[in-house]
Amino acid sequence: MKTKQFQVRPVSLLNGLVLIALCVVTMYPIVYVFMYSISDAAAAASRSITVYPIEFTLDNYRSIFVDNRILKAFWISVERTVLGSLLHLLVTGLAAYSFSKENLIMRRKLLIFFIIPLYFSGGLLPFYVQIVNLGLYNNFLVYILPTAMGIFNMLVMKVFFEQLPRSLEESAKVDGAGEFTVFARIILPSSMPVIATIIMFIGVQQWNSWFDGLLFTNKADMAPLQTLLYKIILENQATSMEQLARLANANVSVTPEAIKMTTLIISTVPMLVIYPFLQKYFVKGMMIGAVKG
Repeated sequence: MKTKQFQVRPVSLLNGLVLIALCVVTMYPIVYVFMYSISDAAAAASRSITVYPIEFTLDNYRSIFVDNRILKAFWISVERTVLGSLLHLLVTGLAAYSFSKENLIMRRKLLIFFIIPLYFSGGLLPFYVQIVNLGLYNNFLVYILPTAMGIFNMLVMKVFFEQLPRSLEESAKVDGAGEFTVFARIILPSSMPVIATIIMFIGVQQWNSWFDGLLFTNKADMAPLQTLLYKIILENQATSMEQLARLANANVSVTPEAIKMTTLIISTVPMLVIYPFLQKYFVKGMMIGAVKG
């Protein structure tokens, strides 16, 4: 019996090597930061870290949980990401569903009205004044209300909704379902690919946002994690004395650089954990074979 020999084409081998190189280049910064975060702070400051920790320790992570500011900022980021993403999905999805209907009154004019802000902005100062006049300054709602509507995401969802088979809606309406019932029980379950994409877009935006926490609040207990991390990096010397003094009582030996590396890992891990669960919706839709001719 003849065995089939496996042959590798030069082009495929070259593509594989290039992809491996890109993976190494992409992953090394993350590996470096993680190894720094589990290394002894003094040893890491005096020697170079490669792909393994120097004098393994979890003191840096213990220091994070000792510092109530970082824990509070972490939960602020979690809350704004979850609530902001859900509200954005609801408001933007309803707008997209409305614009996907060809019988919507003044559909074209309203769509132009919504698209204009994509190209023209009122500026930061008027936006700041508006936030203050609405009573959102030093208010948690300032993190989620201004981002409740996304024009670009609305257009993406609108195009997807227009491609759904009309027979799904028609069959539901024949059974007596209203527009909101159709949207909640037919459109949304059938639109998981675009929903997963929008959640990733707005979720990453909410999680990484730091400027609004710096601009629209002066309360330390309302700053999200990314804003606190920015302040730690920006005010390195001032923060280091305060940080070291606070952590000295906990018998933890850390440095400001180690704190920054550890905080970076904590702020990055949630996105890395969530992405694999949503990735499958980017590749394959759920409408394949849903409607038979």
